[in-house]
Amino acid sequence: AKAFRGELVPQDPNDEPASELLKRIQAEKAKLIADGKIKKDKPLPPITDEEKSFELPLGWEWVRIGHIGHDWGQKTPDSDFTYIEVSAIDNQRGAVSSPELIKPENAPSRARKVVKEGTVIYSTIRPYLLNIAVIEVDFLPEPIASTAFAIVHPFCSMPPRYFLYFFRSPEFVRYVESVQTGIAYPAINDGQFFSGLIPLPPIEEQHRIVAKVDELMTLCDQLRSRITQASQLQQKLSDVVVEQAICS
Repeated sequence: AKAFRGELVPQDPNDEPASELLKRIQAEKAKLIADGKIKKDKPLPPITDEEKSFELPLGWEWVRIGHIGHDWGQKTPDSDFTYIEVSAIDNQRGAVSSPELIKPENAPSRARKVVKEGTVIYSTIRPYLLNIAVIEVDFLPEPIASTAFAIVHPFCSMPPRYFLYFFRSPEFVRYVESVQTGIAYPAINDGQFFSGLIPLPPIEEQHRIVAKVDELMTLCDQLRSRITQASQLQQKLSDVVVEQAICS
């Protein structure tokens, strides 16, 4: 949570403030719409003070997810494609681990959402499982994701892992829990997802945050590995002691 309150890495007063980044995002969005690469998004309501759950550092901005990222639309597969279903997500690494190569005639009805390298995908079905990933490679043939995902591609080459980590944060989890419907099979819709708030730091600080969280995640993985190894060694020693006791 500290990462998204500006408490994980130091701020640099020389960074371009997020307000200027938002201007560049608007310009890029307008160009992509004019070029026919994305569709004009639906208007989102203004952010109220009540929605802001904490104070942001100088140079940051509260924004709605739909204002700083976009999807790539949908299509019906007409040639071989790489299918990304929820079961293909490694939610520990935040990556796609087991996509399928499928022919168009065998395409599931949910295979519709276009994704590209750098896109973040968020499973809106049973969101508590945190099936969230970044498309880290340029899949061939063309990747298409299930409609079970909300698709967000950051504007202005913002680091997708910043979004990944935020979507896994307690702040966003609380928001999702407040709007999801269903008890046995909870879900949120795309409109609720894109209406969610995200704290937007300067892009340089986004990169610093991602680098620091990556570092901490690596340390956690190493610690888990050492704990597992120690547990396995303890079990082996216990087995030896038991065996010796039996033999004697």
